[in-house]
Amino acid sequence: MEVHQPVSHNLTHHHEIIETVPVTIVCQLSGEMGNNLGKLGRCLSLKWWLESGAFYNSTNKLGYSARVALRHQQHNKWVRGAQDLQRCFPNTNQFDFSEANNNEFADIWKMQHQLLGGDERVEANSPFHEINSIDEKEIVSGLQSFVSEASKHHAMVYNAASKRNVSLPFLFSAQFQNLPLEDRFHEEIRQFFRFNESSCCKVMADPDENVFHYRNFKKEMPKRWNSYGFHEADPQQAADLFGHLKEGDKIAIVTRFGGETAQPYVDAFEARGLKVRVVDGQDGPADFCFLMSAQKEIAGLWQSTYLTWAGYLGNATRVIAYAMATSSHKIETYNCTGPGLKRKFDFRTIH
Repeated sequence: MEVHQPVSHNLTHHHEIIETVPVTIVCQLSGEMGNNLGKLGRCLSLKWWLESGAFYNSTNKLGYSARVALRHQQHNKWVRGAQDLQRCFPNTNQFDFSEANNNEFADIWKMQHQLLGGDERVEANSPFHEINSIDEKEIVSGLQSFVSEASKHHAMVYNAASKRNVSLPFLFSAQFQNLPLEDRFHEEIRQFFRFNESSCCKVMADPDENVFHYRNFKKEMPKRWNSYGFHEADPQQAADLFGHLKEGDKIAIVTRFGGETAQPYVDAFEARGLKVRVVDGQDGPADFCFLMSAQKEIAGLWQSTYLTWAGYLGNATRVIAYAMATSSHKIETYNCTGPGLKRKFDFRTIH
């Protein structure tokens, strides 16, 4: 198994080697493979940022190595999500997906809140909660606060890390990866999440084929899609996303459910003179593979972690990530500056 080795950062202070204290980032997972990608990607980015030396405290001569400990959700949906993630991304086999699902973690959670204040209920609002923000400045504030507290409790961090699986204090991350973190650590993310095509692919996109991802949340979760704000483009709106394509250009509609639900979209694309095919009935990882394999443009709902992560990891020239104005969740926009993502994402709100 190939395991990603992050860049080594040797922290020194007046030519002295700084003691490296291992700290734990507890990563709360949820959902299927795409959601787990988003959660783990954020935790790994926080790890690499701590290890970069950006938050090095020269006064206390304290440097950091960090590790990620996983905690799965209580719903049994996590089992399939973990299996798919490990099958499709071999580097994730190094993790125990139940490491922080035990009484020891519950005890350490209470100890941290006794030490730093706050709510003692596991998964409640935690110290350094700013690391779960979508705002990069707030994430920085949370990491700086953590470094400050860890510096005050140097001996406790060291002892806790050496005697327990989870350090004290620790970081608790429960949110998805966001574009500022992805932009900053895009190359590390791509190296770590190398996709196993032989285990997870069925059909690939043609090199000259654009792809529309019809997630169809309304069919998957008929009682919750509306309250969750998972509103998707209607057929005409979807065709307008690709309004710049020429007659005869190719487009594939990839959807998890039966092709009959995609027929109105087929009709709308064909009315524009496009050559259309439907790829349906696959499992989630196979749909993800199809999106990743696209070399031209892909488009889909920005709330779909499959769409966004296929954009991060795949080779599409452009990713059109849309949100509906009727949705309660507004689209997160960010102007990426790194070479991997610059000008790749096109965020749109459909009215």
